[in-house]
Amino acid sequence: MNAGRAQRTRGDGPGAAQLLVQLAGELGHLLSQHIALAKLELGQSARRTGLGVAQIAACAPLVLVGYAFLNAGLALALGRWLPLAAAVALVGLLNVLGGVAGVIVAARGFRRPVLDDSVLELERTAQALAPHRASTNGHAALERRP
Repeated sequence: MNAGRAQRTRGDGPGAAQLLVQLAGELGHLLSQHIALAKLELGQSARRTGLGVAQIAACAPLVLVGYAFLNAGLALALGRWLPLAAAVALVGLLNVLGGVAGVIVAARGFRRPVLDDSVLELERTAQALAPHRASTNGHAALERRP
């Protein structure tokens, strides 16, 4: 009876050590794929950021000159009803308030995580590798850890 058991277990499939080696190799491959995805995402993000910065740098002088002329025109128009110093100060205050609002809006844009896809795939992998709840006579054989 013992001889039959020994033959059956040896011939059925790979041993535990071989399975552990295979699992370690697959986990290493999975980790390298996650790293490759993160690199790809960072590269795309850097390219998009570089193009955006170049476009801003090319258009910024035109916007600044036009903006200065508009502010001067607004201050001169308000100079009909206010002293010129008060009109210039009012236009300056409006610019400061608009600038603060713009900075707040821009700062909110930085809250988005850079590696969205990588984080999502890493969470999926963690869920796939996490032990599942199995019940034996109503009791959990393996419990998931937080």
